Amino acid sequence: MNRNKSIRVAILCLSLAMAGSLPIDAQKVTFHEGSISLKQAFEKLESSSAYKIAYNDSQLDVSRKVSMDQKDMEVLQVLSQLLKNTGYTYKINGNYVIIVPEEVKTVKGKKQVSGVIVDTNGDPVIGANVVEKGTTNGTITDLDGKFTLEVNDNSVLQVSYIGYNTQEVSANGKTSFSIKLGENTQTLDEVVVVGYGTMKKSDLTGSVTNVKAEKLLSKPVVNVGQALAGKASGVEIFENGGTPDGKVRVRIRGNNSINSSNEPLYVVDGVIGVSNINLLNPSEIESLEVLKDASATAIYGARGANGVIMITTKRGIKNEKAQISYDGYVSIGKMAKKLDLMNASEWWQNYNTTMDNGQKYDPEGYAQGKYKKVTPADLPNLFDANGNPLYDTDWQDEVTQWGLRQNHYVSVTGGGEKATFRISGGYDHETGSVIQQKLDRLSTRLALDYYVSDRIKISTNFAMTYTDNQKNYDDLLAIAYKKMPNMSVYEQDPRTGLSTGRYYEMLQSASSVFNGNQKDLVNPVASAHLAKFGDKTYDITPELEIQYNLLGTTEDEWQLRWNGRVNMNVFNEYIDKFYPQELKTISWNGDVNMGYTGSSKNVAIDTKQTLTLIPAFKNKDHSMMAMARFNLISGNNNQQYTESRGLPSGGIESPDAGGMIKGMSTSYKQWRSIYYTFSMHYSYKSRYSLDFSVRADGSTKFGPDQRWGVFPAVSARWNIIDESWMEWSRKWLSMLSIRPSWGRVGNQPTEDYLYESKFGTGSAYIDMNAMNQSNMRLTDLRWETKSTYDVGMDLGFLDDRLKLTLEWYHSTTDDMLMRDVSIPSSTGFSKLAYRNVGKMRNLGWEFNITTNRIIKAGKFSADFNVAFGNNKNEILEMDATVLNMLNTKFTQENRNVLQRVQLNNPFGAIYGFRYKGVYQYHYETFADMGVAEQEQFLADGKTAPVVLNANGEIIRDSKGEPKRVKYCFSNAENESKDYDFKGGDAIYEDINHDGNINELDIVYLGSSLPKLTGGFGFTLNYDRWRLNAQFNYRVGNKILNLARLDAESMITNNNQSQAVNYRWRKEGDVTPIPRAMYGTLSNGAVSNYNTLVSDRFVEDGSFLRLNYLQLSYSFSSKVARALRLKGLRCYVSANNLFVLTKYKGVDPEINYGSYGVAQDSGQTPRAKSFTLGVTVDF
Repeated sequence: MNRNKSIRVAILCLSLAMAGSLPIDAQKVTFHEGSISLKQAFEKLESSSAYKIAYNDSQLDVSRKVSMDQKDMEVLQVLSQLLKNTGYTYKINGNYVIIVPEEVKTVKGKKQVSGVIVDTNGDPVIGANVVEKGTTNGTITDLDGKFTLEVNDNSVLQVSYIGYNTQEVSANGKTSFSIKLGENTQTLDEVVVVGYGTMKKSDLTGSVTNVKAEKLLSKPVVNVGQALAGKASGVEIFENGGTPDGKVRVRIRGNNSINSSNEPLYVVDGVIGVSNINLLNPSEIESLEVLKDASATAIYGARGANGVIMITTKRGIKNEKAQISYDGYVSIGKMAKKLDLMNASEWWQNYNTTMDNGQKYDPEGYAQGKYKKVTPADLPNLFDANGNPLYDTDWQDEVTQWGLRQNHYVSVTGGGEKATFRISGGYDHETGSVIQQKLDRLSTRLALDYYVSDRIKISTNFAMTYTDNQKNYDDLLAIAYKKMPNMSVYEQDPRTGLSTGRYYEMLQSASSVFNGNQKDLVNPVASAHLAKFGDKTYDITPELEIQYNLLGTTEDEWQLRWNGRVNMNVFNEYIDKFYPQELKTISWNGDVNMGYTGSSKNVAIDTKQTLTLIPAFKNKDHSMMAMARFNLISGNNNQQYTESRGLPSGGIESPDAGGMIKGMSTSYKQWRSIYYTFSMHYSYKSRYSLDFSVRADGSTKFGPDQRWGVFPAVSARWNIIDESWMEWSRKWLSMLSIRPSWGRVGNQPTEDYLYESKFGTGSAYIDMNAMNQSNMRLTDLRWETKSTYDVGMDLGFLDDRLKLTLEWYHSTTDDMLMRDVSIPSSTGFSKLAYRNVGKMRNLGWEFNITTNRIIKAGKFSADFNVAFGNNKNEILEMDATVLNMLNTKFTQENRNVLQRVQLNNPFGAIYGFRYKGVYQYHYETFADMGVAEQEQFLADGKTAPVVLNANGEIIRDSKGEPKRVKYCFSNAENESKDYDFKGGDAIYEDINHDGNINELDIVYLGSSLPKLTGGFGFTLNYDRWRLNAQFNYRVGNKILNLARLDAESMITNNNQSQAVNYRWRKEGDVTPIPRAMYGTLSNGAVSNYNTLVSDRFVEDGSFLRLNYLQLSYSFSSKVARALRLKGLRCYVSANNLFVLTKYKGVDPEINYGSYGVAQDSGQTPRAKSFTLGVTVDF
């Protein structure tokens, strides 16, 4: 619809723009052409004169043959000869020529009518057909959508345009018309791309979500994942913090493997397994399909185990003159939230408290000088004469900034009768929300299609992306969370107190109280400016495709099509790092002036041969398509790196420039895979559809006996709405269908030739170098397979203005592959590279709603979309030795994260203690009370570290004294902490009421997996204004907030959260924050156990995020023409405007691992950004 409209706009705009002042009878031309098409004749006239010719090819037969043999003839005369006996003539407007039907002379009973045709936005429809019904009398609308036509009295005008509903208007008694065409909603989005071609949505049997470019790119995005967020049910997007590269992780229908990749397969224009989808410029996307169930992905075999994202890029258009488009935007963004940490005065007070408490709770250690405090006199550069801090550095502010992103994208699209082309290029520049991060990316794409004949088509694609990503060497934000605020960014001149411009680093000679914490923390501002981490990548993908119609070229003939494709992918990465001596205060014998250089070079060649058969049945109720494909992929990879230390200062950064080699390595590997695929689609009356496919995968990753994996799938569709007995509902119900399916896909290891013995250099034998076997052969390793049952239902209401999709699925993964499985050392090896270890199940449902102008009132219209997804994960079987390996031991230490994998439970389970607050009083205070006082004490809700039974009654020892709560008491000294809880310590629930807080009191605290994921959004249109909004959400998941745990621990000199200002300080205090106590006790034990993993730090990760809000305005064609443009659109948007959540960390959108716990160790949060952009069509 829009494409054809754009063609006509381009023709008319270009005609006016290029019009000159030469009078028409002053231009003469000469031609000596044989028989050519009328279209070719028009083109020759245009190229030989200053005139542009516009016509409606849906009415005028431009393929008819004409002869051009003229000498010094005026253009008018040539044009008249060409149009002779066609029923058409021309109109001249300056240098612009419009071919129009010949006017019928006014006779009795006839009249002249005129009018204007507009679309639903009130914009003129250029090139619309206006015909007197039942005749060939007609015309087309001009640049302003206007028409004039002479018709019979009492006639009916028929108005049509591609993509709009045809309208009929009576001319009885009227001569002037204003006609508004409504969009034909039932023709929109009716074709989707599947693994073996395209298919009508009404025939689709698998679970496929289709997103068109205009929906996908309604906000400025860096990559495909960002554009997809919240738009497809069952699809989760995890952004990699706020870094400029914007890398994302995509997960379809939960975890599908234990520790293999859960990323989906990306297919771009048929190229399978694109190496880095983040490098594809989103502006290139025409449409995107997400294949979710096994019946849809089975034709990709093992590579489609985690779902498939198919991307179709934009291409040229036949018979379209070159169109130039520009899309650009500028965006600024800053970290949306930061941790609320202490200032210098608060930190100094907390430091003194942690030291002073040493005298209270560890008098022996205090007497030994273990808690000797640093005084202001010891740090004259940090404190004034009155003992007040000289500096109050907010390190978070120092390392964050307003980041800038600018994106520019230009494309040229066009085509003739035989060839089409599209050339595009983009430039993206971004500085991150953390200082000294910068990314520059150049991308270009070329798509050429040449139609040799009606049987042969040759296509070529070429894509190249260069990325220069300057990263931070250190995790600056993680350091900023811990760095004490009393230190300055720069050294100060002791005489003047002014900055010297040199970065300040704490010397190793500073007080030992800073050992293990502040001395190990580099100045993050210095690291940002002095350390270097450059990552450059080149991604090049050339492709050649030949399509040959062996049989038939029309729908009325049997068609047999051969498609041969070969593509190469070259992906090279070069990393250079340097860490200067200025960032470390250790001796030159340590790791100073470190240089690193490494490279990775990958080449893959993919050849694919496809035969497609489309029978032409005499009975048009039947339709069928069958496809057979052979695919061969081979590739190689080589990697190398060199790292050295002690390089000479003064600008030398290369590791081979005189330093001491710290490490070096080189490797080379190659692989091959073969795939055979057969698929068939059958449909009867588009009411009953059946699909079947089978794929055989052969891989060098498995031994000879297990080399081949076979993956079948079958699916069906019943369009119930087409049954005659559903006639009663069609006024309001436009679609009702059911789609059952079953399929099997697989997964394979990432390493090749695991069934062979590999040898490498090892320990020396006497005085000679030696080689030894480095692996255990895996000759019986099997394919990991996933079988999925899926039932879907599609509903459409009000001519598909409202669409609903419901999905239920049940998938089982067998022979789960796990890497690095520990084995007894008596075998001579410590681990197996891979092993089949168990069985897992995913069960879930999905719900999608989309609308198409569901609300329409005058110039106003509204639409919305909703996506829900629920996935439940359960481990059904697992080898006992693997369970023991995965389940970590409770170490009895603070911050110890337990990893528990249990049968009949999901991955990502979080275990720990139940936190019940802070003991208000010391044990001694309680013990000194009388029995009645003690009972009243407890009745008043007061707390002390005494043991209570299940009824809340005091448990006493043999002497009648209340028993004291201990931590990990045991008679075995090597396993005992034997710690006595005190007033101000954390209260942990004593599950078994034995008075000993230990592993027996650890309970299940929640799951890292969400119960519900998805998104929703809306679009509001008024006249030429449009407001878009998209939300995404996650409900029911838990996050272990380790960043908060560290910021509330109060056992080191690292900076702490503002929350610890409300810590327990004296007996009777009621607070959720325990006491402060530095370091370890004199006997080497930890001073307290207030930061054990407990539900104090396990938080609800549910959130609702306003992903983006965009307001845009499309200028009228009149304004665009005045600016000599075809189209002009401006927009302003806000991304990540707000997040509603109870989570206390900086960002609740935390990725959960395959079997581990979702942890937040202080990730860089997503930035809140504001964007101004423009789209121009020339």
